[in-house]
Formats: sequence, C-alpha cells, structure tokens
Amino acid sequence: MEKNIEEEIENLTIRLLDLVNLNCWNAISRNLMFILSNISEAEGENFFIQRSNRNKLNKKKIPKSFNEVIISLKEIYDLIYDVNLHVYKSEKHRTIIEISYFLKSELPPDYIKTIVNNPPMLHCKIALPPYLNNKKNKFDVNWELGGIRYNWNIFWWKKRYIFSRTRAGRSR
Repeated sequence: MEKNIEEEIENLTIRLLDLVNLNCWNAISRNLMFILSNISEAEGENFFIQRSNRNKLNKKKIPKSFNEVIISLKEIYDLIYDVNLHVYKSEKHRTIIEISYFLKSELPPDYIKTIVNNPPMLHCKIALPPYLNNKKNKFDVNWELGGIRYNWNIFWWKKRYIFSRTRAGRSR
C-alpha cells in the first residue's frame, strides 16, 4: 500500500486544484510546493483560533518539492489515520499545498484496535469563508491568511448579520 501514496497524493492534488478552480476566482500557479503538518499541532478552542495558530506555524515552514514531502510521508505512512490536502497559499508564481495528517496514536485506544491495519483516509478540501452568502459565488483561495480583502468582507458580513438579527428582534 505504501508504494501507492505517491500516486494517491498526486491524484488528490489534481482533484484539489480542480476544486479550487471551480470555486475560487484566483489564477492558480501550477508551480507547486508542499508543507507537511500534523493536524494536532494547531490547538485552539474554536475554528478561528485554530486557523490563526495553524497559519503561525505554517509561516515558519519551508515549502518542499513533491518528492521531498512524499519521502517524509512514507516515513510515517503506517502511523497515519487521515490525510487532508488544501491550498495553504496561492501566489502569482507558486502555489503552496498543505498536506496535513492525523496520527492513529491521537485516537482512543479502543478505536485504534479496529483501524490499526487500515491505510490512511485521503481527502482534499477547501474552506469556505464565513462571509460567503451564496455557495455559487467564487471566493479568494487565500482568505484564511487574512488581509485587507478578508477584513473588508468580514466587516460587511458582521454588519449584515447584526442588522438581520436586529430586524428579527423587532418583528417579534
């Protein structure tokens, strides 16, 4: 099974880029670099804090080539329960894909017994920004990194949310 991880990650990367092209307005560079993350590294009591902590950790990482990251993945392959690919950062001349993994050792001991010999589950994902009011609208793939556009969209999203809650309170 381990020998297939290279082909599986390559296919998953293609699926991820197709997903991004379908849902995001950014032009995605095909010059791909990768970072590897343990999902358990980014702690926090909610999604927003976890995302912020994950971004702080990822900023310190040096992107690697596909072959380099596959070597690292193969070393821990039997220990991995779940693998997720998503675009960490899209720049004009390169796209950095984060390969995050969840180790079997992080699972409850009783459950580990049932999956100990299973190969890792593989997923590719794009996170939807909270301000997206219509799932058919395209959005910035880099929204999780923050920035002026993100802050502007969050500002207006909060205004609409507060306004709609205020109107709902008046109609009671």
